[in-house]
Amino acid sequence: MTVTAIRTGHLNRYLGVTVDGDTIPWTVADRDAFIVQALTQLYPDVAKRGQGTVALNQNSDVYTIPSNLQAGKVNRIEIEQTTGGTTSRVDRVPNWRYYSDTQVRITPLLASNTSAQLRFFGWIPFLVDGTDIPLRMEPIVAMRAAAFAYGAEASQMGNYKRQQGLDQSRVVDYSTLVGLSAYYERRYFEQISKDPAHTSYSPRAAYR
Repeated sequence: MTVTAIRTGHLNRYLGVTVDGDTIPWTVADRDAFIVQALTQLYPDVAKRGQGTVALNQNSDVYTIPSNLQAGKVNRIEIEQTTGGTTSRVDRVPNWRYYSDTQVRITPLLASNTSAQLRFFGWIPFLVDGTDIPLRMEPIVAMRAAAFAYGAEASQMGNYKRQQGLDQSRVVDYSTLVGLSAYYERRYFEQISKDPAHTSYSPRAAYR
């Protein structure tokens, strides 16, 4: 999945664009920019799950979050141990909090153990180029992009007493643009609230 596929597969239909190369009222670059904006604003409401491991260190209670989770949010930390070639969970870390944007502080101090490690779980943003968006989310992202597109066009028309042509046979006025923007924004939030990628976190005490 890419920005181009979201545009040609869904957004153009929502915007009434019959020819992808049309430039009025939105160019291809405009439509792609709205999709990127929608992808960027998915997080933190919607994200993909991530995890990573860190070695135990008895010399400090401050641990650096795995790099792939640093752009997101940690919601659970567990202790794993490898015995006989099998890695399994042996405990969870109940008392931890963010120490910095890239570190957490765990109490009490954990003893080093070469056969054990910390596994961090959390949520991380989807890529803004759309390459890791699940297929089910294509139309949802396009809905938000459509809301942005109609809203941007309405703002452009705010000071003009005219209608805007969408293609050779249709025109739309300011109030219709505002209504369409609100409609697609509402549909976006309705759909995203039910998506499996909608983020949830552990009880507050676990990460405050």
